[in-house]
Amino acid sequence: MTSELMRALGRIEGQLKGVHSRLDANDSKLDSIDGRLRMTEIRSARNGAVFGSAAGVGIALIVESIKSHFKANGA
Repeated sequence: MTSELMRALGRIEGQLKGVHSRLDANDSKLDSIDGRLRMTEIRSARNGAVFGSAAGVGIALIVESIKSHFKANGA
């Protein structure tokens, strides 16, 4: 191989190492974002369950209150 080809090969190897290091940095950043997203999704599901249950109980209480009101008034 000529020295020109060796230099070109060296440049390509250097660029490849740079791309590889950027990929590693992106992987660690993506892992960090994934962890935060997972916690957000868990919190969201928990809040949905709690508030959904509370809304269900509230609606049931309102319905029973309306039923007892109409039953007491004889309507």
